Amino acid sequence: MNRNRALTISVITLAVVAVLSAARPALAYRRYGRSYSYSAMRARQQMFVNMAANAQLNAAKQVLDAAEATGNNAQSKLDASLAKLREEAQKFHEAQSLTRHAAKELAEIEQEILEEQKEDSPYAKATKLVDSARKKLKDIEDRILEEPSAKLQLSGLSGVKLADERESIFRRHADWLEAKTGLEMEAAELAHIRIELFKSDKHWKEAADTLVQARKDEGAAEQMTHSGASGRIGLTLTAKNAAEAANVARAAMAQAEAVLRANRGGRYLNQPSASRNQPSPGFNK
Repeated sequence: MNRNRALTISVITLAVVAVLSAARPALAYRRYGRSYSYSAMRARQQMFVNMAANAQLNAAKQVLDAAEATGNNAQSKLDASLAKLREEAQKFHEAQSLTRHAAKELAEIEQEILEEQKEDSPYAKATKLVDSARKKLKDIEDRILEEPSAKLQLSGLSGVKLADERESIFRRHADWLEAKTGLEMEAAELAHIRIELFKSDKHWKEAADTLVQARKDEGAAEQMTHSGASGRIGLTLTAKNAAEAANVARAAMAQAEAVLRANRGGRYLNQPSASRNQPSPGFNK
């Protein structure tokens, strides 16, 4: 009897959990179960760094292959492979910045928090008030600009002069000043609600603290050396001929391999390193 009762309670509990889970927004709770501490975020960043380093490694190998190619399309293949290497090198450079990674994760958390807000929440209501105030200001501006005197004043103007004259015309209208002040007040209230939502979320606070620390660390590294203590050394990714392109590729491979070794990305280094091979003559132009 007791076993049957316990089984019934378990079934009901599972059903309630299922209903509640189904009721959650599609993107909500994505951050739960994940740590945004400095060490956890750095671990995730290093995974992305290894992936980016491997992409640069593979792109550099393609440049080496293209540098050894001959035939009518040899130069176009070399140019295309160099362009791909530049693209992957830029991604690799950006991936090595924990500040960039932390800022990206913080932005994702903020977006998720806002997406969790219901239609009757203070945030949703404040957003509608801002939209309404913005529309009111826009309608007033459109009406003012349709006045013959305004059209005459703005005739022939462009750029900064046009913007300054428009602002001057608007400020002579009391209804525009009132509407602009109203929009600024509603926007300030919305900003206050947003920051309070963020500050009340433990994941946001953790990620925000990590971003602050990452900025301090990278700032200190930049002060120590202009070349960058983090290993984010720039590459010269231009080449006049195949021999120079091969040298560029070897430098890119050596850089990627060094970071992979430092980040324990050995699984990407199974192949013998072409960066240690002797330069091949290729073709010269």
